[in-house]
Amino acid sequence: MLGLAAWLWSAPAAVADPCTVNCASGQIQFTPGDRITIQIVNVGSRPLSLEQPPLLGPRVLYTGNTVETQVGWTAQPNPSVFFWSQEHLPVRARLGRPAPNTLRVEVYSAPSEPSDRSITIEADGRVSVK
Repeated sequence: MLGLAAWLWSAPAAVADPCTVNCASGQIQFTPGDRITIQIVNVGSRPLSLEQPPLLGPRVLYTGNTVETQVGWTAQPNPSVFFWSQEHLPVRARLGRPAPNTLRVEVYSAPSEPSDRSITIEADGRVSVK
């Protein structure tokens, strides 16, 4: 029995890989100060409105289309992108990190509320969906 306990204590701890696909709020973190590319993709069935103040005013993002923008902490602390259905129906955001300094946000139609409204890169580099 002591041999099993010794083996359990000596096993190396598992280290989780960083999330790159289908990530939840808080699972992706960038290094503060790095320049980040944000890709917003409409994978839903309806047009979306999106805005990234002060860089990107309100614009329409049609199904299947992508908008790409770059942000940096020095020019814009806690950069955010806001999105909503033009028909005022619920939407959700699915996060991904296809490259080290790229955030991919896929916005899709949701069956019911609550609706996601924005993504924010927090001061510590964490990406949150709100």
